[in-house]
Amino acid sequence: MKLGRKVKYNLVRLLRVNDSPHQVALGFTLGFIPNWYPTFGLGVILSVGLAKLVRANTVAAFVGGLIGSPLWPALFLLNYKVGSLLLDRSTRVDELEDVDYADALEHTLDGVNSLFSKGFTFLEGAFINTVLFSIFFYFIVKFLFKMYRKGLLRMIRGKFH
Repeated sequence: MKLGRKVKYNLVRLLRVNDSPHQVALGFTLGFIPNWYPTFGLGVILSVGLAKLVRANTVAAFVGGLIGSPLWPALFLLNYKVGSLLLDRSTRVDELEDVDYADALEHTLDGVNSLFSKGFTFLEGAFINTVLFSIFFYFIVKFLFKMYRKGLLRMIRGKFH
């Protein structure tokens, strides 16, 4: 199944569930969280695991993980930018082309070991972004699911037929 069709399929599944808007919003939010960190391609699996852990909607977590996966270069750049802004440090990562997955992984490991490394700048930014964007995503998804669930389901179903 192609990625676009898989996303549409899971969106339809998501819109048809009987879970509350809270469970769906929490699932999506938890699903997006691993995308802020280097996860070796296991982000979607971690997303579903986090949702199961707190009994949130796992389909929403899967969709959140899928949506965030191709965005990792921009998310990592934002981690470096926010971390360097908060810690008043400069980094060699100033543009999207400067973002490298292997470097981010190395910086993450360095950040755990030293408060004065580039990695700590990355981790600080990742933590702040995770918290702020999680709050934002939770309320946006909850609102959208509550207000537009039925209309979106009709619209997506219409494109399948």
